[in-house]
Amino acid sequence: MTPRKTALKTFAVLSAAALTSGVCASAATASPLAFSEMQANAVSNATQVAGSLGATSGGIYLENGKAVVNVTDDASAQKVQAAGLTAKKVKHTFAALTGVKNSLDAVKNVPQTTWGIDTKTNQVVVKVYDSASKETADKVTAAAAQYGDSVRVEHRTGKLELHIADGDAIQNDQGRCSLGFNVTRGGEPFLLTAGHCTNLGGTWAGGDVSGATVVESDCPDADSGLLTRPNGTGPSEINTGQAITSAAEPTVGEQMEKQGSTTGGGSGEVTSVDESVNFDVGVLNHEFGTTAHTDHGDSGGPAYDGSKGLGTLSGGDTVTSYFYPLTLELSSYGLELA
Repeated sequence: MTPRKTALKTFAVLSAAALTSGVCASAATASPLAFSEMQANAVSNATQVAGSLGATSGGIYLENGKAVVNVTDDASAQKVQAAGLTAKKVKHTFAALTGVKNSLDAVKNVPQTTWGIDTKTNQVVVKVYDSASKETADKVTAAAAQYGDSVRVEHRTGKLELHIADGDAIQNDQGRCSLGFNVTRGGEPFLLTAGHCTNLGGTWAGGDVSGATVVESDCPDADSGLLTRPNGTGPSEINTGQAITSAAEPTVGEQMEKQGSTTGGGSGEVTSVDESVNFDVGVLNHEFGTTAHTDHGDSGGPAYDGSKGLGTLSGGDTVTSYFYPLTLELSSYGLELA
């Protein structure tokens, strides 16, 4: 492996066999890139159709790689079906769910809770961990109860943790994380990782990178951090040469891959978008939840779908892993993929 690719060891390609779990038989024989392209086309078409519905759209999600468009009336269902897509009649519009989610964001100082939109169930899902104080649990549950069946409350065991601990990708004298994406700004090379990692300051090293210093660090609210790359350049690609050529918004139901220095490669499914996750350090906004398994040391590692970059890992519990969207990181720092 070249030094350049060693520096990118937070990426990996998942085999086609690993992607077949939970997907339809026709997709089971497809390569990961072909399945990724299928998902991308499905999202693009469904987003266009959903956008034409206006106030009657309930949002979209993926089911076995195929798009489903939520609608609130029969006329819209017919329009979706005429476009060759699957329609699902739901009660709540996507705009209404977004409004509920934004209203819940006004509930502050409630660590060990989260809320985000699950278009598959047509609800805002609120998670309350048993590590939350009784006062916090009661406060969040009461707030959720105001919105009836547009909100579902789940009680989770365990504790939300930001994943920063033993790992072997990038480190300084205070902690270890995982490298995310190689990026550029004004033609200069940089390294993108999690903000709760770069909040530690200092200089970072890993692979062929040494003496990397913190340029940007945002956490809480966001969770993104930018490091210099003083040892040369390298493209945004996984360590087998698979290019990451674009950044994309995650979609509920989307099959994704991840890589981290502790747990390595793996796959999962996007389960929520625009989630507000109340870690002990503060709220991280706009996260997306996945079923991918991650652990301490994986922080900053990438979530991706084929050649599309989706986000960098913040943390999670034993069931759900949360990532901060790559699209927001690129736009907020004025970056491009290398």
